[in-house]
Amino acid sequence: MERGICIFKIMDIKKLLTVDGGEQEDLFGLANKVRKEEVGENIYFRGIIEFANFCEKDCVYCGIRKSNENVERFWMGEEEIIECLRFIHNAGYGSVVLQSGELQNDKFKNFLLDVVGYIQKIYPDMGVTVSCGEFEYDYYKKLREAGAHRYLLRIETSSRSLFKKLHPDGDFETRYKCLLGLKELGYQVGTGIMTGLPGQTDEDLVEDLKFFLENDFDMYGLGPYVVHEDTPLVTENVKLEWEKNRSEIFNKTLNFIALMRIILKDVNIAAGTALDVFDPLGRMKALKAGANVVMPSVTPRMYRDKYLLYQNKPCIDEDAEKCKDCMYNKVSAAGFKPMLGVRGDSLHFKS
Repeated sequence: MERGICIFKIMDIKKLLTVDGGEQEDLFGLANKVRKEEVGENIYFRGIIEFANFCEKDCVYCGIRKSNENVERFWMGEEEIIECLRFIHNAGYGSVVLQSGELQNDKFKNFLLDVVGYIQKIYPDMGVTVSCGEFEYDYYKKLREAGAHRYLLRIETSSRSLFKKLHPDGDFETRYKCLLGLKELGYQVGTGIMTGLPGQTDEDLVEDLKFFLENDFDMYGLGPYVVHEDTPLVTENVKLEWEKNRSEIFNKTLNFIALMRIILKDVNIAAGTALDVFDPLGRMKALKAGANVVMPSVTPRMYRDKYLLYQNKPCIDEDAEKCKDCMYNKVSAAGFKPMLGVRGDSLHFKS
């Protein structure tokens, strides 16, 4: 069966986004069947290092946006990052995610190249994902040559009009062009959206699924929208609506993950940390809905409460060791096999 096409022909995707109860169980059952057939029941670990919260963008939903004067900015030093990498290696995660705010200056770009080059030299078997925003094609090429294997650049929404409202100083076509350039350069390319955004419709989410299918990406990182009071998006009405619709947003996110697995089949799908804001076992429920990647934090505890894209972020008072044990135990208890010591590359990319 051609990838995803028949699903769009025979199912009402919009309806499936909102099912719950027995219908949701059936949806998850199908997603797990596809996951087992396509990528197995292994869960892959990525140690995420949020190494800087400086940002040149002013996205209206983001807690580290450049205009938020209540953020205490930080930029981890090389020795601190090296210590995090040592932990990732010893923990057997197999892969690292380097994440930060978006910066375009030469100091930042050279720093990132040095870090990626260090990983390639000292830990050549470690998978390297970079998630640092938009750059020009030539810089993406340098990062790839330095040793980056994957790049995560979330589109957040495929709706041009909604994108503009969320990113007043951003441009959809520029971001989309970056994704296409990353594919051309041989990265495993990841993107994703937020569900439950103010102004987002179920039709928008259906179009997001079509956008993913048509563009054939390799991995996806997505999660539910969570309010941050130091952002222009959060009016009193938005906050009240978000509180009122928490359960609906959570369920819709899980259904979206299940539909992604059914339609996109052999891609990697991460269980986003923001799900745990809605349910202490949110990420585990995402695994049961079809996700196959978790990203425990390796960011030093002293920086975690400064890297808040949204409020009520879980695990900010924990250290990397506690996060590792907690995530390993939860994944095992959920009935999956934690895969340590392997990169867990996207099978869709390989195929």
